[in-house]
Amino acid sequence: MARARSCLAACLLAAIAMTGMGQGSSRAQDTARLCNHERVAQVPLRDDGGYLSIVVSIAGHELSALVDTGSDGGLLTPDMVGYLRLRLDPDHETIVHGTGGVAQATPNAMVPDLRVGNVDFGPRSVPVGELPGKPMIQPPVAGLLGGDILSRFDLDVNVPGGTLTLWNIQHASLVCAPPPAWDGPYETLPLTRQDNRFLLTVGLDGRPVTALLDSGARSRIVSPEVAHRAGVSQSRLERDPGGVTASVDGHRDIYHWHRFDSLQVGHELERNVTLTVAPLREHLEMLLGSDWFATHRVWISYAVNQAFVRPAPGRPERP
Repeated sequence: MARARSCLAACLLAAIAMTGMGQGSSRAQDTARLCNHERVAQVPLRDDGGYLSIVVSIAGHELSALVDTGSDGGLLTPDMVGYLRLRLDPDHETIVHGTGGVAQATPNAMVPDLRVGNVDFGPRSVPVGELPGKPMIQPPVAGLLGGDILSRFDLDVNVPGGTLTLWNIQHASLVCAPPPAWDGPYETLPLTRQDNRFLLTVGLDGRPVTALLDSGARSRIVSPEVAHRAGVSQSRLERDPGGVTASVDGHRDIYHWHRFDSLQVGHELERNVTLTVAPLREHLEMLLGSDWFATHRVWISYAVNQAFVRPAPGRPERP
């Protein structure tokens, strides 16, 4: 059965990938002609306290959906299933895993149609479950969009600019590797794909750490094991401020905010960075969450398993 939440088994550690800088419009336009680089939809993207959402159409109703690149599949809340008068799918259920590691079977609902902009995804069987948190916005949040939908396109996630763009990339040749349709420089990061999600290697206090590219996480989260490897003792963590967190499986865990010496993603180095330390499922080491997306423009290419990244205006591109 499909899994409907973001966490997955950790990859083997690799050396930090230090990649070159891409170029702008002329190369992008040439490659676009070779690769049939087609923009199929662009929709407003909201950031409400770390919750990234767009407006979608479900069964003819305009509703908000959280954009979760760290989730293998989508989710509808029970309230929305009732509001939309959807029938349950008698032939399918989904095993939902959250960051706490608890697995539970949830029913699926039959969605007659789902639209993002002008893109119609048709009828779908979608897992039903509670979200651990959501913003109180209008239209109300119906659930989340995960990798089963998002992976059909390349994504231009522009949180600072307030847009999410879906690109259709069709290869015209084996050597075709389309860059983003951007002007100016950007950095290219190699990604490792697992199911409909991506992992990348970052540096934490000079050590390689495998991170899940997770726009559904409201902050950058590292596991206690990674923190301990970085020299942070349990007694030191317990003196840090924190609280209690929950995931879609309902599991609750204690988290702490700890200040690390550095975090490096590609060439960009951030000093004295405060990260959330909390347990992660299946030995996952880190989540690169929405607070990182909020300060960058990120093109996630499911076509070539790469991310193209540049800092938001006003932020340095390199240390």
